[in-house]
Amino acid sequence: MSANDRQSRLLVAEDWKRIYQSFRNADFQSYDFDNLRRTMINYLRQNYPEDFNDYIESSEYLALIDMIAFLGQNLSFRIDLNARENFLETAERRESVLRLARMLSYNPRRNQAANGLLKFDTIKTTENLLDSNGLNLAGLTIKWNDQTNSSYFEQFVKILNSALPLSNSIGNPLKSALIADVQTQKYRLNASNTGQAIYPFTKRVEGVSTRFEVVSTDITGESILEEAPLPGNSPAFLFRDDGSGAGSANTGFFMHFRQGKLETGNFNVANPTPNQSVQIDAENINDSDIWLFSLNSAGFESNEWTKIDAVEGNNVIYNSLFNKTRDVFAVTTRIGDRINLVFSDGVFGNLPAGNFRSYYRTSNNMRSVITPSAINTVSIDIPYQSRNGSQQTLTVGLKLNYTVSNGAPAETNTEIKQNAPATYYTQNRLVTGEDYNIGPLAISQNIIKTKSSNRISSGISRFFDLKDASGKYSNTSLFADDGVIYKEEFTEKQTFTFNTQTDIEGVIYNTIESILGNINSQNFYLAKYPKIIVSDLNATWTQSATSTNQTLGLFNDIDSNAYTVGTFTANSLRLLEAGSMLKFVAPAGKHFMPSGILMDDGTIGDHLGKTSYKWCKVISVTGNGTIIDEAGLAPIVLNDVIPTGAILEQIVPNFSRALINDIKIELIDQTFEYKDFALRYDQYDRQWKMVLAEDINTLNNFATGKAGDITGENLDASWMLYFKTDGEKYTITYRNLRYVMESADEIRFFFDAADKIYDPATGQIVRDKINILNINRKPGELSPFTRDFGWTITDAYRDSEGYLDSRKIQVQFIDLDDDGIVDDPTIFEQIVGEEDATIDTEDKLIFQKKYTTTDGVEDFKYFSNPITNTVPEIVIVQNEAAIVPYSSRLEGQIFYLIDEDIFRKLNKALNNTTINTDYKAYFGRADLKFHYTHVADSGYRIDPSASNIIDTYILTKTYDTQVKQYIAGSINVKPKPPSNDELFRSYGSEINKIKSLSDELIYHPVKYKILFGDKAPADLQVKFKIVKNTNMVINDNELKSNIIEAINKFFDIENWDFGETFYFQELSAYIINQLSPKLVSILIVPRQTTQSFGSLFEIKSEPDEIFASAAKVTDIETIDQLTATNLQASGTIINQVSTSTIAGITSSASTSTSTTTTTTTPSSGSSGSSSSSSNGGGYSY
Repeated sequence: MSANDRQSRLLVAEDWKRIYQSFRNADFQSYDFDNLRRTMINYLRQNYPEDFNDYIESSEYLALIDMIAFLGQNLSFRIDLNARENFLETAERRESVLRLARMLSYNPRRNQAANGLLKFDTIKTTENLLDSNGLNLAGLTIKWNDQTNSSYFEQFVKILNSALPLSNSIGNPLKSALIADVQTQKYRLNASNTGQAIYPFTKRVEGVSTRFEVVSTDITGESILEEAPLPGNSPAFLFRDDGSGAGSANTGFFMHFRQGKLETGNFNVANPTPNQSVQIDAENINDSDIWLFSLNSAGFESNEWTKIDAVEGNNVIYNSLFNKTRDVFAVTTRIGDRINLVFSDGVFGNLPAGNFRSYYRTSNNMRSVITPSAINTVSIDIPYQSRNGSQQTLTVGLKLNYTVSNGAPAETNTEIKQNAPATYYTQNRLVTGEDYNIGPLAISQNIIKTKSSNRISSGISRFFDLKDASGKYSNTSLFADDGVIYKEEFTEKQTFTFNTQTDIEGVIYNTIESILGNINSQNFYLAKYPKIIVSDLNATWTQSATSTNQTLGLFNDIDSNAYTVGTFTANSLRLLEAGSMLKFVAPAGKHFMPSGILMDDGTIGDHLGKTSYKWCKVISVTGNGTIIDEAGLAPIVLNDVIPTGAILEQIVPNFSRALINDIKIELIDQTFEYKDFALRYDQYDRQWKMVLAEDINTLNNFATGKAGDITGENLDASWMLYFKTDGEKYTITYRNLRYVMESADEIRFFFDAADKIYDPATGQIVRDKINILNINRKPGELSPFTRDFGWTITDAYRDSEGYLDSRKIQVQFIDLDDDGIVDDPTIFEQIVGEEDATIDTEDKLIFQKKYTTTDGVEDFKYFSNPITNTVPEIVIVQNEAAIVPYSSRLEGQIFYLIDEDIFRKLNKALNNTTINTDYKAYFGRADLKFHYTHVADSGYRIDPSASNIIDTYILTKTYDTQVKQYIAGSINVKPKPPSNDELFRSYGSEINKIKSLSDELIYHPVKYKILFGDKAPADLQVKFKIVKNTNMVINDNELKSNIIEAINKFFDIENWDFGETFYFQELSAYIINQLSPKLVSILIVPRQTTQSFGSLFEIKSEPDEIFASAAKVTDIETIDQLTATNLQASGTIINQVSTSTIAGITSSASTSTSTTTTTTTPSSGSSGSSSSSSNGGGYSY
């Protein structure tokens, strides 16, 4: 031992110093071939200068060095690669990512099978059955909700009961539950199948032949699931009733279907070990459809094992101790969506022993959207034993009633890297606010973004009648006395391009006729077209019969002779046809009552229900309107009770919402020739007609005086749609009119246009409405109205800049029968008296004044025009000449000029007036007493006992993909997000497993707010104006493509959250940063002429919205410099900014007015557009 110590101390130590010195001189930072080779040569030169000095390239020693350097680089690369595979953030191999995710107790999700409910559409049996009418049902196909068969329901139930056990007949379900507010019951057929109750079928989905399987259906908690595929188990189906009638998609009999193919595999465990794992090597096994049975000695399934999330930790302990469940297994994911069945350790769960059979379903591993048209006819035959013991066959025809989009591919490596740490953080439970914002992402790979907010905190008694003042979750009935109603004319724009005739035909059907069918187009027609008065005909109505809300009769002249109507006469009665609106007035000394009778005026004066006129619609006209048939039925049918003696005063002809073929052909020809043209409506021919470019008057407001003029002098201003081309695309400008109700201080309105509320008691759609109460005074009088004036709420209010204002709501004339023809188009005139010459103009106008919101956004709201020192803030005059002499006026006085529809401000020092854009004027009336009624959807589920109400907003991958395809032009119809009910069905059951017991989640689908391009709403479409660096040679197309690429990257979904605000400064700074020095400047200019420059510099999204860009290269225009001419701006333009409004610093902006282009401004408001704020550009959304 001493010799070894001595040698080590005396000999090895010296050698160690030499080795250490050598290592000190070595370069260990060299990994690549060139550096390794250089380092080794330097090392040899420094340490062995005498022993090795042959450094020529042909030397065999250098060849050895090259080989060593190559080997060193290879080893370095492999070591680095393997090291990266040990960290989730850097791992690339699928196997490594799966393994590292499992270390975080996260089991990556495999593909999800598309699944849903198929509704029983038809049913047929081979059994001889008699219904209550004695009809033999054998071989007859009975259709659900067959309107031609009043006994369809009885026959449906009769056939089903024959295939059901006596103890499980319809009305006596095996299970029942309330699922998504729909009463659901389970029934099991008395089938004679020996195998699994699986009925496969194949359909083409998105051009791909796809296998599906109808399966036995079960109810578990609040979920609809597939039953375990136990051989010999009879198929089960559901009955659902949402209270909306047999025609509802959620009422009827249903069976569950799933995409994929059920497969099976057997294995034996002879020597079980703790945490035993069994591999199943089939690919594309989906994430949910896996069952495991132990087999008895005869090889039949004897016991089903329970699948749990994990066989380690709290999960398996809970199942063992509290549920007394010990036959458990878990499933882990492998490459290619293969799986391992993992068993327990033998302590908290049993070890597997003996023979086993697994069932699993392999699915397509792809995302798809299954529309009702894809699965509209599926027929399955189910053999069953009837109640008399005979073998019969039940044939069920199934169809899909709603779009299914819950199929999804397996999680990608990127998604696993994001979701695994998030799930580990939440510990698979939702408690804190951060949990609720992260946890849902781990439920499904189809959820790509989510946000949750706590709406109501805990502590509310379950016996408290929960009311939500916003109207989102509960009905609202409010009275107020600060109502303001007015009408607003405005124009909108849409653009389109085309390559083929098919493209133009698509624009006609999807864009043009959509505009024609818009409520605002109908409003414009009713308000702006001349009234056709027929009182000179003295046509009186003679009633022959009445029924519920209908009258039959004809018209007589003063000599009691019947008037011919329709195409059989040349007078104005030729316009009387089905769909026409008629106004009747009461004879002298009488008035109408709501019941449809005429009452003498007498001496009682005004009273409730009294009215001097009545509107109705023509339902049908037989022949020339004069002949009573053999059954005694009169030829004209009206949709309301009109008494004999009522006098016809006015006819409103039909407003067509479609183009005739000749006009379509002419429109296509004009478009192909790239000519400007317009469409006008001829109320006498009830047709849309073409206005050629040389006849269009775009300078003046709408007028019908020169309608149809073809002199080529641009005199026809009667157009409603104007098509203008720049040689590449067309811009459609169309005229609109809407009615707006505003509450100055007391009411905030809530409206969801996508939500239609169905009242099962009346069988009608229930709408939000506003009643102008009868206690208001008649215009220009002291006496009150004799009836309420009802308005239907049609949409939330957005101004010309697109800003949503909850003080205002868009209203429309009531249409009780929902046939597109309003009941009374004159109630605005009745309330305001706009056409009454005896009422002063100032009493028919309301004013709005600009104000700044707490967000720094400029908007307009009602202004009462207060009087100070006997002078109102706004003085109404006919024209500017009425202002002089200036000396008699106050300095800074605001004047409203009726003739020009503008505001001017007096400047005595300069002895002139200047246009002021701080005010707007509309025809309307203020200080109205009204009743606001809002109906909330019962589908918004609130459980009063669960008092933490959490709004959860979800963006799905399927909807995201469809919107991107829509923007790219792959699909033509704008996709809709999934419904609240679909979100609940798809994800509610899984989220409920991990949420807190005291919490109730309300699911909201998130929709995209598309910006900039032609796929965006008209008020969000822009033109990008760019200035290039003139000192560089730059290809225009390449620069534009780079800009679009930068915009798309800026709006990447990872950079945005729901409800955020877009600031153009951010986008422009990012683009300049990416493309400098090629790009000098970039700005956006709204395409709508009614919007001011800078108005889209700030855009808000709603809590359920997220931004997406639809900008294309064609939306970018290169200009030489930023001038008003190049920007094509009119109205108020920002040209100097002195300070900022950020962080409490006061700001100001000087403006100038440019009139470089001629634009059509809203004729009902002031002529100037609003100026934009210095930071963010004014209006927000």
